[in-house]
Amino acid sequence: MVGLLEANHGGTQDTYAVQDYMMSRDALRMLIQKVDLRAVFSRSYADFLAKFPSIVTRNDFESFYSFYLTHVKAQIDEETGISHLKVRTFSAEDSQKVAQALLDAGEKLVNEMNDRQRYNTLHAVQSELDVTLKELHETEMQLAAYRYSNETIDPMKQAVPMMGTALSLEATLSMMEAEKKQLDLTAPHSPLRKVYAQRIASIQTQMKNAQAHITGHEMNSGSLVPKLLGYDELAVKKTIIEKKLAAETTALEMAKAQADRQMLYVTVVAQPSLPDYAAYPRTAVFIVLTFITMLIFYVIGSLLVSGAKEHTLQ
Repeated sequence: MVGLLEANHGGTQDTYAVQDYMMSRDALRMLIQKVDLRAVFSRSYADFLAKFPSIVTRNDFESFYSFYLTHVKAQIDEETGISHLKVRTFSAEDSQKVAQALLDAGEKLVNEMNDRQRYNTLHAVQSELDVTLKELHETEMQLAAYRYSNETIDPMKQAVPMMGTALSLEATLSMMEAEKKQLDLTAPHSPLRKVYAQRIASIQTQMKNAQAHITGHEMNSGSLVPKLLGYDELAVKKTIIEKKLAAETTALEMAKAQADRQMLYVTVVAQPSLPDYAAYPRTAVFIVLTFITMLIFYVIGSLLVSGAKEHTLQ
């Protein structure tokens, strides 16, 4: 007996698939190659009318298949969902060997079904994940090339201290201009006015240089604006790809869990048994049937003879 048990999935349909395979021509070809089934059914000690080929059967594959169907039965129990396999040959050892070969073939079929189902479930998701990983790698290489060509790690991080310096210079400039105005009012002829003017001019020059370095003209190689533009494009692209990669990784894990839940298993409830005695032919039954048949013939013959005698006497 072979039972198909499958976790979280109705296994009856799959049991029918294995059962149909066992009764198919493919299974017959497999048995011919694996256990030499033709030799099994043509033993020298077998009844010349019962073995294959016989005087009443053709020696071709279709005739052998019809013969096979009369000696191998796989039937499912509708209540338990267990498939019962019965093999009848001319020796107990041959029957056990054929039954075991069919069980092994059924398990192989289920494994192939599992592999095909798992491949169909995971292949599309895995392919998308591989494409996304390739895109992420290409983006990382583009970022690396961008950093090498612009001699910067992160233009945004580089711009932050520059902005701080510019704001500091602006605050210093405002303070110096206020002090100079105060000095102009209180001591218009003071020599410090010239010092303040030089400091203001110096600070203004530094501010212009800092501003040019941060938001200068596009052709200015020292400007951070074109660097930020190119870097932001690659950074946003990388962020999108990373989010896509995370979603596809989650989808792959879910697909693997689903594939695991849909796995089919073959469980042999009882191993193919080795009979203690031959089930066929049923000698006692045949003797009784023969005795009854001959008795009927005898009675009929006696009645016919008696009737003929009575007719003659008349």
